[in-house]
Amino acid sequence: MKHLTIGGSTAARTLGCPAWINKSKDIPKRPGGSAAIEGSMHHEIMELCQNTGTRPWDHLGFEYKEAGTTLVFDEDHLDLSNIAYNATNELFKELDIDELEVEPFVEIIPDVAGGSIDTIGLSGDRKTLLILDYKFGRVKVSPEENAQMMFYALAAKTDAKTSDLFEKVEKLVLVIVQPRHSGVVFRWVTDMGRLNTFEKHLKTSIANVKTAKKGTPGAHCGWCPASAFCPEKRQEAVVASTLRTSSHNELMASAAAVQEVEAWVKATKEALYMQLTTGINIPGWKVVEKKATRKWAKPALAEKALVEVLGESAFKKELLTVAQMEKKLKSKGKLYPVETLVERKSSGTTLAPESDSRPEAGATEIPSNLAQLLK
Repeated sequence: MKHLTIGGSTAARTLGCPAWINKSKDIPKRPGGSAAIEGSMHHEIMELCQNTGTRPWDHLGFEYKEAGTTLVFDEDHLDLSNIAYNATNELFKELDIDELEVEPFVEIIPDVAGGSIDTIGLSGDRKTLLILDYKFGRVKVSPEENAQMMFYALAAKTDAKTSDLFEKVEKLVLVIVQPRHSGVVFRWVTDMGRLNTFEKHLKTSIANVKTAKKGTPGAHCGWCPASAFCPEKRQEAVVASTLRTSSHNELMASAAAVQEVEAWVKATKEALYMQLTTGINIPGWKVVEKKATRKWAKPALAEKALVEVLGESAFKKELLTVAQMEKKLKSKGKLYPVETLVERKSSGTTLAPESDSRPEAGATEIPSNLAQLLK
């Protein structure tokens, strides 16, 4: 699949910091983790279903390969794809989608700016156009004023392969289908006027890419390859480190910087690791082995030797976990209402950004000294 430097996933970054491209030259892109690869597999399943008129379970056993990793689509993955599939088809019915384009590669500027859209849909009266994007992660993403979604809409409107779909369009429906979140379908409805305004801003930013050298830090720095090396981002982190938390107002100011600083620290550590593992010396840091865990070198030999000493007490028996039990029942073709035997109990509360899918736990008793600080 063709990938351009300026695409849907980098649209917000390009708008916020045109210098990111110059700053990222010769810096290797951070590899995606296992969650990202699994999400890509679900995308592939959705594409297969729409293109062939099949359902997710028709693709059990499908092998998805990426970056040297092979992931098999099995029953453990089925529920998530089913939720996305069913929600998508309900949306098509609601909007009377009559014409579909699945994974079209569309460009705003040939070989400069463009990308693949999960799904474009056009209503029967050709007045409503749907831009749909799947997100299989846990961090909730809003489609409202979403630069990635607007970028895709603009690319579809500009590219000759899909521009005819826009001839009578009055309403743009930008939808993110996110099956890990309650509600699943999140939409934002706008019009062509808003898309035209976005086009002006984007093209101005793209025009500045060649000459822009100074970074503009912000939330868009998240996956920027240059984040760990950017002096403007580093300065922002230094300033954030001087913020105090001794009053409510100061805490509010500090809170606004937490996620961005954490993301910068993570990016910096990843860059350090990549440099060190390729033999580049960085004073103050080194790569070390993780803590070693002990396990039997030859389990069969250990079992034989220790059973002779301890008998059956060399073993322990315990019930499988709920997840393990569900998998075992499924593999044996057995049905049982496991949830009737389950309780859900949290171990306590923790801090999370508002975008987290979990409901707010509510206020708890505040220690007296902290209550004084927040006055």
